[in-house]
Amino acid sequence: MVLVLRYLHVLFAFAWFAAVFAAHWNTLQARRSNDWATRATLFKLNRGLSAMVALPALLGVGVVGNVFGMQMGYRMSETPLFMVANGLWAALLLVTLAMEMPAAGALGALSHAAADAAARGGQGEPAGWTRELSRWRMANLVQLLLYIVLLALMVAPWGALG
Repeated sequence: MVLVLRYLHVLFAFAWFAAVFAAHWNTLQARRSNDWATRATLFKLNRGLSAMVALPALLGVGVVGNVFGMQMGYRMSETPLFMVANGLWAALLLVTLAMEMPAAGALGALSHAAADAAARGGQGEPAGWTRELSRWRMANLVQLLLYIVLLALMVAPWGALG
């Protein structure tokens, strides 16, 4: 059972990272493109990655990580690093729900509207584009930084740290 939980925990962790990194890469590609239709497609893909891959994987890594920790004998009241890991996971979930997902949705909607306007002869960035892009980039940066710390906690031998 512990081996299955370890596998699922690592699988969910890297599925989440793959989705966040793919969204980051798509955003870089969208920023390089001058075609709003291409940008709209990439940001639509980011919304799907966020809602259908990243969020379920993040929830899975938290739930499976807690069950895995309990199966290994860790208790929240006795293991400070368990509390730290859960706090960081909760912060990551909060950043995802409050910052990243709304910004990804807004970027998708704005790029779609700009693609429609460009098809009718319009040009330029839609109002709010720079603000939403900055918000998404900040959320992505915070997510990646939290993930690095959580990954270190996931692979470090807790007996040596606690």
